Amino acid sequence: MSTYPANPQTAVIYQADPAVVQHLHGVRDSLHQSCKPYLNHKVQVQTIDGVMHEGTIAGMDSKHLYLTVTVAVEMGRGYYNPYYKPYPGYPGPGYPYPGPVNNNVILPLVLFELLAISLI
Repeated sequence: MSTYPANPQTAVIYQADPAVVQHLHGVRDSLHQSCKPYLNHKVQVQTIDGVMHEGTIAGMDSKHLYLTVTVAVEMGRGYYNPYYKPYPGYPGPGYPYPGPVNNNVILPLVLFELLAISLI
């Protein structure tokens, strides 16, 4: 947790209500305990924004649910790592990769933004 020196000229723009903070801690703990037994299970997750994700629960920490998802080849561009070279001499993006293609990526989801998690 970061702390900054007190400055008498700074104005607080927003401060969470202590009751809301306590409630969010309870929701986070409840969600963590609910999902922990389903590690490595296939699930469907819906966020509070209505976005749906299907994948396997790869892990959890106090703030995130890590979901292994499979992306289509054409969507994989958003997950490109420019520093990864599969073998020496590989020229980079735009050239066919002769080896096996793994389209699985880890998608970190913030626990506070999850609306529903269902086994599939």
